[in-house]
Amino acid sequence: MGRIRLVSSDLNGTLVHQHTMKDMIRLYFPDEPERYEKANSAFKKQTEGHLSMKEVFAIAGPLTRGITLRQAIMYAINEMRYVNGFKTLIDTLAKANIFFVINSTGYTITIEVIRAVYGSDKIYGAICNNLIFGRYGRPEWRISDFELTLLINEYIWNPEKRREKIYDLVRATGEIELGIADEHAKAELIFAKAKKLGIEPDQVAHIGDTMGDSMGLYGVAKKGGLGVAFNYNDALEEFLIKRLEDEYIPGRIIFIDKKGEDSNLEKVLPYLLA
Repeated sequence: MGRIRLVSSDLNGTLVHQHTMKDMIRLYFPDEPERYEKANSAFKKQTEGHLSMKEVFAIAGPLTRGITLRQAIMYAINEMRYVNGFKTLIDTLAKANIFFVINSTGYTITIEVIRAVYGSDKIYGAICNNLIFGRYGRPEWRISDFELTLLINEYIWNPEKRREKIYDLVRATGEIELGIADEHAKAELIFAKAKKLGIEPDQVAHIGDTMGDSMGLYGVAKKGGLGVAFNYNDALEEFLIKRLEDEYIPGRIIFIDKKGEDSNLEKVLPYLLA
């Protein structure tokens, strides 16, 4: 395994404690608890390995319909609880000239707000699913990705120039474009990004916490890289241990901090900087 030059990390349960996609539904539809219950059930099955990405977002996507752009931005700014050590992780990787990519089934809007707040110099990019926004929530009046990024930056960095009305008029349409189609895609997509950067597969690390990251962690390690099960649940641990018992993997898979409030990303750094 070579020196790590590109780190890919899941978002939900790995960098932040919440499962952001269902948490937004809980927060912004308090009078419709059935929305959250349906989303919670679907995502629970997915993290346990019983539903595919396509299946879970076919259920969860329509449940987001009506979330305003302002709500989605404010959620990422005010509501997310970062796992201990997040800022130290991204600061340290940036100083070491290691590319950091958020590789998550979470939504583009959430990750772009994180990048705007913490800096694209520290978070190189994102691989994620796209929650579509349109004026009045209408798919035919879709907001382009470029315009969405401009609106996010305007909201955060230029409040005096903020076009206030648009943030409430623009709403989630309930449609999701899958940037990550299945569990295998996390490894495939990060290797594609590594190739563009001239980085070898054995110089890649991926960090994740549940079965949604199972094939990402396994796929990276299978090509000689480093898989880090961090803040991990029982299902992921059982899956990876079985894989390690059944076959030779040229890379490494390590386990750091079982699921809990005290998990700390700083513990991952010695393995990424070795």
